Amino acid sequence: MKTSPLLFSLLFLSAASVVQAAEVRIIDAQKAQQCLLVKEESCSSSTEEKCTEKLRKEALEVRADSILILDSSESRFRKPTLAGGIKTVNKVSLEAELYDCLQQEKPVAANQAKARKAEKKSIKERLEILQNLRDDELITEKEYSQKKAEILQDL
Repeated sequence: MKTSPLLFSLLFLSAASVVQAAEVRIIDAQKAQQCLLVKEESCSSSTEEKCTEKLRKEALEVRADSILILDSSESRFRKPTLAGGIKTVNKVSLEAELYDCLQQEKPVAANQAKARKAEKKSIKERLEILQNLRDDELITEKEYSQKKAEILQDL
């Protein structure tokens, strides 16, 4: 049996979206303070898992990578069926905020890279750079002395 390229593409895309949905994580309020709010969202479904999955998909659509659940409620009610019986229906409602936390982590990673680059330079090179800054009057004598003391502490 031949598999059409279109079918293969659809299978690949659906598998990719499942992997991406797993990357959207649930965070707490403390972590959310360090992130960028993208959107407020609410969801109602028969189970919390279904509702959470809907929130994950929405987060991917708006390019958010984290979800903060603000409020969760569950209700049950009885409903008549077409067959004349009565069934119990569960309804779960979630209020959430979608956040972009990776956006905030990127500048931190860049600062760490700069710090590592500075560490790679020898103390002699750092002192020469500092001397040149002072000679070009880009820093004051006081700033020069303070920074020189910091560099010499690394010995």
